[in-house]
Amino acid sequence: MRVQGWFRPLTDERGAALPMALFATAILITLVIAFSILSSSEPTIAGNQQSVAQARAIAESGIERATWALNNPTNGSGLADPMPATVPAPYDGSAAVNVALTSGTLGSFRVTVTPGAASNERNVESVGTIPNDTSPRAKQRIRVTVIKFKFLGPPAALSVRGELQVGGNTFIDARETGLAAPDPHCGAGAKVGTFTTGTTEVQGGSADVYGRDGNNTRNESTDILQLQPTAVFDQYLLTDDDMAALKAYAKSQGTYYQGSVDFRSSNQMPNGIIFVDTVSGAPMSATSDPNDQANVAIRGGAAASPDGIFHGWLIVNGRLQIDGDFQMWGYGYVQNDLTYTGTGTGQIVGAMLSRNIQDASFTTIDTNTGGNASIIYDCGKAMSGGGAVPQTYTVKAGTYKEVSE
Repeated sequence: MRVQGWFRPLTDERGAALPMALFATAILITLVIAFSILSSSEPTIAGNQQSVAQARAIAESGIERATWALNNPTNGSGLADPMPATVPAPYDGSAAVNVALTSGTLGSFRVTVTPGAASNERNVESVGTIPNDTSPRAKQRIRVTVIKFKFLGPPAALSVRGELQVGGNTFIDARETGLAAPDPHCGAGAKVGTFTTGTTEVQGGSADVYGRDGNNTRNESTDILQLQPTAVFDQYLLTDDDMAALKAYAKSQGTYYQGSVDFRSSNQMPNGIIFVDTVSGAPMSATSDPNDQANVAIRGGAAASPDGIFHGWLIVNGRLQIDGDFQMWGYGYVQNDLTYTGTGTGQIVGAMLSRNIQDASFTTIDTNTGGNASIIYDCGKAMSGGGAVPQTYTVKAGTYKEVSE
């Protein structure tokens, strides 16, 4: 009994509730104080975030304003193309442009437009401020490069840097029947049926090549320009930068392909800019591996458009072979060799160019006498891809950069 008495104070829990209650109260008081402090600073944090978001939106308004000006060069508030040596306000960053709300002014932006790395690019920087740029509460800077896809207006319905064979029932027509004059967007001067730096061989008596020479007679020297200087031809070629811009755009639109591609009814071509790249994705040159270049085949039923016509630009970093009943409104640019054997009612309305960067030998158009390849020159459809290729300045992929201030 005496031993049990010694341990009783150690096991007696009477009086423990008070310390525990005090401990819990201390924790609650600490939390209340913390939440009080947080609640007092939270509106400030939220306000700052709102101001930054508004400044960013205003800076993007400046980008939109500059893009609009570039796309409306003839408007009194537009920006001339090509750019003037002295960029007018507000596109030189000298003037703040207010962004209004119904009940006042939200903020302002200053926008600066400068020439880009290429002739079809412009650099745009916009700084948005809240509530104004003299005493800003928030400032946001955005830099982008905008690009307008370059269309160089080829001189012929079919332009070939090298030699050309035309046979079968080929029909190549650059008369642009019904037009009073050639479209100025494709350059001055009447267009021809074919334009080559090498020889052009017309096989058989059924092939027809017409230029806009006014005499309505086929296969004359004014319809078929051959042995032209390469320096003259090369002004119609896309640069590596142009190709890179088209590639980036195609990637953003889901119309980028690589290597060997077979377009047919089971693998159709979406409208827009289709870019078929080399196997490696590297630019194609005269010395690159021939096995690296793209190989594209197009057969009947390839167009995904409901009207059965592919609308757009087809850029091929390699070879292109067209067989069958294929219809296209737009522009075809082939880095290497082109072979075209048409059937049925198939035709290309626009323009085609074959660069022959590695194979300077014959580009072949319908050497099969049973074929009826048809290329009809139409500047408008070539330039706009039959209405599927934007003709305005758009933000170049990968150039949007936001700088927080």
